[in-house]
Amino acid sequence: SFPVYCQECVWADNWDASEFNAEVNFEKPFFDQFYELMQKVPRLAIVNKQSENSEYCNYSFANKNCYLTFGNHYEEDCMYGHYSTKNRDCMDYLWFYESELSYGCIFSGKLYRSVYLDHSEGCQDCYFSVDLKSCKHCLFCSNLRHKEYYIFNKKYSKEDYFKQLESYNFGNYKNFSEAVEIFKTEFRKKFPVRAVYQINCENCEGNNLNNCKNLETCFDCTACEDCAYGYQMDETYDSMDMNCMGYDKSELCYQTIGCSGINNCVACDSCWHNNDLNYCNLCFNNCQDCFGCISLNKKKYCIFNKQYSKEEYEKLVPQIIEHMKKTGEWGEFYPIKYSPFAYNETVAQEYFALDKKEALNAGFQWKEKDLKDYQKQIYDVPLDINDVKKDIIDELLACSDCGKNYKIIDKELEFYKKLNLPVPRKCPECRHLERMTLRSPRKLWDRKCKKCEKEMKASYALSCPEEVYCEQCYLSVIL
Repeated sequence: SFPVYCQECVWADNWDASEFNAEVNFEKPFFDQFYELMQKVPRLAIVNKQSENSEYCNYSFANKNCYLTFGNHYEEDCMYGHYSTKNRDCMDYLWFYESELSYGCIFSGKLYRSVYLDHSEGCQDCYFSVDLKSCKHCLFCSNLRHKEYYIFNKKYSKEDYFKQLESYNFGNYKNFSEAVEIFKTEFRKKFPVRAVYQINCENCEGNNLNNCKNLETCFDCTACEDCAYGYQMDETYDSMDMNCMGYDKSELCYQTIGCSGINNCVACDSCWHNNDLNYCNLCFNNCQDCFGCISLNKKKYCIFNKQYSKEEYEKLVPQIIEHMKKTGEWGEFYPIKYSPFAYNETVAQEYFALDKKEALNAGFQWKEKDLKDYQKQIYDVPLDINDVKKDIIDELLACSDCGKNYKIIDKELEFYKKLNLPVPRKCPECRHLERMTLRSPRKLWDRKCKKCEKEMKASYALSCPEEVYCEQCYLSVIL
């Protein structure tokens, strides 16, 4: 219902979002006034800044030659990734960093030519494994350190290892699918798992934490300190109730989402490299001291996009805050009724899944399928990657899970051939959802260590089939 601008127009110098402004009205709730402003101010089609040949990426910064990546910064030649940084020539990954030529990996980093690794680091030519560190040529392994030529944690000679690997023939779709299923099911029951993943952390409660200190109920965080109730954050300090923060340092923030490099900000959405903002959306490039603003760039002392003097701004802001306290709005995030998105087209569906009836009953919007995106596939994809010809890039494929159409692009086909991997039968969205099922929930349970029966917090529910160990017992079984 509001104007949407392309990248070139947003970053051009021939327009100014402060032309679309409003006066403060103390007779109306703040959120109602902000919503009215939302209907007038042009907004960026996708959050994609300083990128080259990466038009189809969102929450993207300083990327080159990337395609359908989301929340990715400083990457090159990557496809279908989510929340990652500094990767090159990688595909189908989640929470991933500083890796090259890798596929299907999650919560891992510094990998080379690896496929389906989980919570692993510094590995090369490894497949379908969990919690490997500095390993090479390992297949279906777990909890190994500095090992080479292992299958199911058993040592092989170099010659026997490659014979076994060749016999799996992962370039065949049927064989590869069977390996994925083993990795997702019976493999998970074969080796003990650690209660939570915390690496080099001090006084932290949560899971998937790296180099963090003093965190309470935080998940998927790196290099964060003194934060509470944070999810998916990098380099965030002294902040609370945050989501999707990174990869540039942020500090003293509350109730913000999708932001990077911000300081002293409250309830901001998708604002990058700014200071002292309250209730702002899509503001960039050193905006300072702004309140209730949208799509501003290099602005200071603005309220509802209207320019004020420093003295006027500092006099008016306390009055707005006091007004919001009286209406019960101050410190709260934007009401869901003002979201321009339907529930099932947002990432909320990935973490708190609802069906149509549940979503509508909760007051959310729901987007129906567009039937033109669900045409029947007539092209027969060969089972073996060696038999796939380049003409596949001209064909329309249909997802084997949801039926939605998708394409194979030329760079993607090159990637599959380079790693001897089959062409996927699922669309990128369903492949992403499949990866999400492999990650631990953002929740902790009270349970006992399977080995020593010590009471502990774990990211595994009591119903999970894995053998869950406390940190001390887990370290005792690492090879």
